[in-house]
Amino acid sequence: MINTQRVYLMTKAAIFEDREKNGALKIVSYRRQDYILYHMLFIMLSVTGAYAILIGAVLFMIVMAYESLILNTAQMVLILIAIILGYILVLTAYYMISHKYYGEKHVRARQEVRKYLTVLRQLSELQKENGDGSDTKKTEQTKE
Repeated sequence: MINTQRVYLMTKAAIFEDREKNGALKIVSYRRQDYILYHMLFIMLSVTGAYAILIGAVLFMIVMAYESLILNTAQMVLILIAIILGYILVLTAYYMISHKYYGEKHVRARQEVRKYLTVLRQLSELQKENGDGSDTKKTEQTKE
């Protein structure tokens, strides 16, 4: 006889596995701080690369527009300080936003996996109550 509760739990578990194959199960395989650190390093490299390209493009456009632009040392130092401060501000903003985002993403994934594990525990308890686990062992032994 088919146990509808067992079928429901098995379907729920299978849907979670299909939907979250590369999502929550993969995220939870990392510790929270490791997951955040991994993404923070990627963000830092991405922001650094994007900022360097942007500054390079802006400086190139300025040089092309003003070919005869001659700056003294004080002006060059001020421009360099502005570029560095801008980089630090942009990097800090991305750092704070991404730290919060990836931390919350890990927490949500952990909650989803806990629900999934609860479903698996309920399914295991149903199998123990019905004695289904022992039936499969008996049929395997009789086949041999």
